[in-house]
Amino acid sequence: MEAVREEQSDARLKISETSTRLSTTGVELKRQLNRLNSLEADIATSNADVTRLRSDIDSIGSRITATSDSISVLEKDLSALRQAYVEALRQLQPAAGHMSTLSFVFSSKSFSEAWARVRYLRRFSRWRENKARDIDRAIDRIAERRQRLTGLRHAQDRAYRQAEAARQKLAAQQEESKGLVSSLRKQDKELRAELSAQKRRAAALDRELDRLIAAEQERIAREEAARKKKEKAERAAERKRDKSDADSPSAREVASARAKEQVAAATDPSNLTGSFEKCKGRLLFPVSGRYKVVRRFGRQPHPTLPHVVTENAGIDVETSGGASVRSVYSGTVSAIFRQDGFNNIVMLRHGKYLTVYAGLSSVNVHRGDKVKAGQSLGTLMSDPDNDGKSTLHFEIRDERRKLNPLQWVK
Repeated sequence: MEAVREEQSDARLKISETSTRLSTTGVELKRQLNRLNSLEADIATSNADVTRLRSDIDSIGSRITATSDSISVLEKDLSALRQAYVEALRQLQPAAGHMSTLSFVFSSKSFSEAWARVRYLRRFSRWRENKARDIDRAIDRIAERRQRLTGLRHAQDRAYRQAEAARQKLAAQQEESKGLVSSLRKQDKELRAELSAQKRRAAALDRELDRLIAAEQERIAREEAARKKKEKAERAAERKRDKSDADSPSAREVASARAKEQVAAATDPSNLTGSFEKCKGRLLFPVSGRYKVVRRFGRQPHPTLPHVVTENAGIDVETSGGASVRSVYSGTVSAIFRQDGFNNIVMLRHGKYLTVYAGLSSVNVHRGDKVKAGQSLGTLMSDPDNDGKSTLHFEIRDERRKLNPLQWVK
């Protein structure tokens, strides 16, 4: 009997150890996946930085060449100006330079000739001053171009250093990514299971959003039908009153007042569904401060599993732990609910468009609230499996049709 108890105790201990090991493996797998997603975003940013810096270097190189060429042209022009100036002085100096200005004037044979020589000397003096200014301006332009050239060379040196630093950073990130990919590929079975779980959670969120949107569409349709029915009844009653007393001033005043009210409601900006659409590309980003998009919209090949494609109905944004989430545009809180893997979720309606904010630990608004652009909706959950960072899942929809959020926010 004692032996049986010992075997049962050993079995329970092994089961506990296996459960702990599986739990630890799952946590580590999630941490590695989060780190890989973050690294992929960093690598994309670093690639863009390297490409931009190389383009800057090429652009600066072209400007250096153009500036050097312009300096050469200006120096040739300056040399030609100086030679022409010296030659003119030689040819136009009165009496070959051995006669003074007064002697040149008073040696005239008549007053008219003396006056002509005075005018000639004045014109010559103005010409000489103009040519001297031309030479000074040419010297200044050359100095300015040389200063610009020095600045461009310094800028090119800085760009070279920045490009090298960005290249080294990119190489380190790619090396870390390779190590993570290699580690994850050794856990193929667990990785596929985790990806399947993520897919199930995303599909559940998708179904719940579709259900909520469909229910809201039905409610809006019922309210619209009731409103039209009420307006139809009011118009019928109004026609009946007009028929019984067509000439009554009060009837005409009431009709006029009603017409004005209908026009005002139709032109109220808060009722225009196109206002959200007109702001495409200029909507606020759903979080402020530093962030990075770790999962993009649509179908993307998985970085570790060949022939595996992941799909995202929105974007996933990584930011600092406990960051605040804000409304990208003014609207109405359409729904607040919880979903496995996404914590609290807030859905806003902006006319026929909807925005979805998932991953919140706390919510600051209530269903039916009117919110302004930039208003805080709540706080993101800090993920212990992601070094305490937070991840926002953000979607934009045209009713049930999913849209790429990066084409709408700035």
